[in-house]
Amino acid sequence: MSTIMNPIFFTRFAHIALCVAAFPILFACSDKKRDAIGKTEVVIETSEGKIVVRLYDDTPLHRDNFIRNVEAGIYDGLLFNRIVPEMVIQAGDTALKANPERKEASAVSPIGKGSPEGAIPPEIIYPRHFHKQGALAAAREPDSINPGRCSSPLQWYIVTGKKQTSAELSELQALLYEGKVAARFEQLQREHAEELARLKSTDRAAQQELLNRLQVEAEQAIAKNPPQPFTEAQRQTYARIGGAPHLDGEYTVFGEVVDGMPIALRIGRTPVDAKERPRKAVSIKRITIRK
Repeated sequence: MSTIMNPIFFTRFAHIALCVAAFPILFACSDKKRDAIGKTEVVIETSEGKIVVRLYDDTPLHRDNFIRNVEAGIYDGLLFNRIVPEMVIQAGDTALKANPERKEASAVSPIGKGSPEGAIPPEIIYPRHFHKQGALAAAREPDSINPGRCSSPLQWYIVTGKKQTSAELSELQALLYEGKVAARFEQLQREHAEELARLKSTDRAAQQELLNRLQVEAEQAIAKNPPQPFTEAQRQTYARIGGAPHLDGEYTVFGEVVDGMPIALRIGRTPVDAKERPRKAVSIKRITIRK
């Protein structure tokens, strides 16, 4: 399933700078800023209104892939297949076509099953591009089966997010570290699964000793490459407009919303079920490249 992580210990933080024409004082983009982030604008016409995104030129693989998909009409008529409140709205599942005769979302197709083979190599340019509110990023399979963090060729998401104080970001930094240690420890346990299973039935003390050694190895591995601290620019942006900082450095961000963010936020407030599927159909009428 092409998706984005939402682990339990992130729930306080997962509930993510953009330019919105309706708020010129806070969000107006200068021409210099627009040139810096790229020249290609894409208009996403949804059942709730229009969202305009600008694609980054320094993520050319993702930019060009998205443009090809748009020009091929792949996204026209699709539903938003996943909404995580105060975090992201996700689309690109080609198995979920909108039905004009239905007002509610179909419960037949599971989330994220519409992405074919053809993953895109990561272009994670962090911290230059981070998960501020309005960020456009590529969904992907989890690290456990996708350690290279290659992106889905189809599925993408827009960050809605929430505001984060500096204290919350510092606490999140610690949680991110602990989460990486836990993930590495689980990986080491899988690598030593046969030995651990044998010791469980023959020598419990030796099994515990091995587990302790693997825990130390996990801590040492992450200590050599810890999560990058949030920059002052990130802290200010997350405090001012919000975002999803727990996703930073994990997914390729390849664009940002430059107009229509209130529409994205409205979509993000759509009621969802326990599997984060929208209970009401929110569709993409069409996506076009603005000439």
